[in-house]
Amino acid sequence: MRKTESAKGLCVQAVAGTHAVLLGFDLEGLDTTPPPSDLLGFAIRRTDHTEDERAWLRGLKAFASVVPAPAPGDSYSLRRHPIQGFQWGDYTAKPDHTYTYRVAALHGRPAQPAIGAWVDVTVTTELEDNGVHGVWFNRGVAASQAWNRRFGDPAVELADPHSSAWAWLSRGLGESLLTLCDRATDGHWSLRGAFYELTWADGLAALTRARARGADVQLVVHGRDRDRVPAAGEDDSDVKNNDRTAAANAAAVTAAGADGLVTWRRAPNKSSLQHNKFLILLREGEPVAVWTGSTNLTLGGVYGHANVGHLVSDPVVAAHYLAYWHQLRADTATGGLRQRNEHDNPVGAAPSLPVGAAPSLPVGAVFSPRATSSRLLDGYAARFDAATSSAHITGAFGLHKIFRNLLSQPRALPRTVLLDKRPSGEQRIATDDDNVRVVWGGHLTRGLGQWAAERLTGFNGHVPYVHLKVILIDPLTDAPVVITGSANYSDNSTFDNDENTLVLAPTGTSPAFEPAEVARVADIYLTEYERIFSHHVFRAFTDPDPSAVTTAGRFLAEDASWVERYRHGWRAGQRHLFANSTTK
Repeated sequence: MRKTESAKGLCVQAVAGTHAVLLGFDLEGLDTTPPPSDLLGFAIRRTDHTEDERAWLRGLKAFASVVPAPAPGDSYSLRRHPIQGFQWGDYTAKPDHTYTYRVAALHGRPAQPAIGAWVDVTVTTELEDNGVHGVWFNRGVAASQAWNRRFGDPAVELADPHSSAWAWLSRGLGESLLTLCDRATDGHWSLRGAFYELTWADGLAALTRARARGADVQLVVHGRDRDRVPAAGEDDSDVKNNDRTAAANAAAVTAAGADGLVTWRRAPNKSSLQHNKFLILLREGEPVAVWTGSTNLTLGGVYGHANVGHLVSDPVVAAHYLAYWHQLRADTATGGLRQRNEHDNPVGAAPSLPVGAAPSLPVGAVFSPRATSSRLLDGYAARFDAATSSAHITGAFGLHKIFRNLLSQPRALPRTVLLDKRPSGEQRIATDDDNVRVVWGGHLTRGLGQWAAERLTGFNGHVPYVHLKVILIDPLTDAPVVITGSANYSDNSTFDNDENTLVLAPTGTSPAFEPAEVARVADIYLTEYERIFSHHVFRAFTDPDPSAVTTAGRFLAEDASWVERYRHGWRAGQRHLFANSTTK
């Protein structure tokens, strides 16, 4: 849900997802006229009409003249120590709650700031599942100040898998899969799944319980660990075999008593991966819904690095996944799958998005592997480049050169990149465009002023922070595009791996693609993307040198000098975008 309100020269836009509300604000004429010299920042008061609560929100920065020695972990009321910026995320919101946010400009002296212009904006957060789309992002930031305040040492809090700490990390993601399994109550229901990693004990238990209730449960699981078989005369020890995924899957499946549910996918797909993560629900043999996204069914997938689970209750979409699943279960090899996928949803097939002469992008389910001549990546990139308002992309394993090349070319709109790790070598994005912002995952390995040291769960070794595979194109417009799924927008995920991607655009061709539904999904994805992005901005800034945060940078400016950097350049563009302001 989005709402914009303005009064007395102050404009505020609220974008409500499920667990997050993104607020952007702007002052009339700020691009041409400096603000009053005593503008100290903005305070935000939240009224929760659902639970009848009202309070000023809190931040981590204070005025040095008021709090000269902030202690690690301390926070401060924004009414006394305001935001010195034009964007704020409320990440303590709850689904299906109605909130009124009062954004107030504070003026005067730091010891006693006074309220000037203010605006109230009321929004209702989205349901996690409205019967067409269900979207669940896990916390994805176990290493955070919020974790420290709630739980302390991960090693202690995570010893009990049924503790509130685990639920806090999952944030409904793991539970959404378990709920889907629970819907298969008897022999009228079936479940069909395809998974790369399947070691999460709770997930396996839910699948076996569904079978015990009489449901027909069949899974296709990655079952090839060796990159290739030894050549004639070649010693087995000479063959690289670092992949233990299939072995771990087999051990977990056996331990759960779920061997009878699994068909192991071992087709000779070169060194490719059966990289899917989806589960289809059927009633009387007819597809009802499909759960997909980036989440491997592991402890790290559900409780560790950032992931999304996306349930689409649209029989048309679910049927496409089911047809693809049958090919996987038949252990169809790369060549056959490529032919099938190119035939069923080739790049350029209708309905398509209006990208001019560039390759048009299929809307709906897009499956891999694809022919080596496929222009699927060109289609994604062309649509990304055709954005008119903003564009955002994640890269768990870096960013394909086609996107890096686009980002090197200046565009007059905000474009952001969220990576798992700091890019190096050819992965660096060479650009002179200040509108391109690149952030990568990290955490504070030692205390830094009022920010306490942070620790990861240890669940994820290879990809510790960001495992999402998301592209958002013009999410704040009336025609947003959301691209999500298992594929990393890479050569391997396009031409070799078994992958699925869901492309959502407001075509109206079936319930999942109705304009209001796509806008709702875009709001949820954008608020969560911005939550994770903003979390890592500060941590990327301190990587590799925490001393980059000077003593002065730990405190608020005590006059309006902080505003100048928001009057020009990329920060001004961000200000206009998120405030939906007309004062350009």
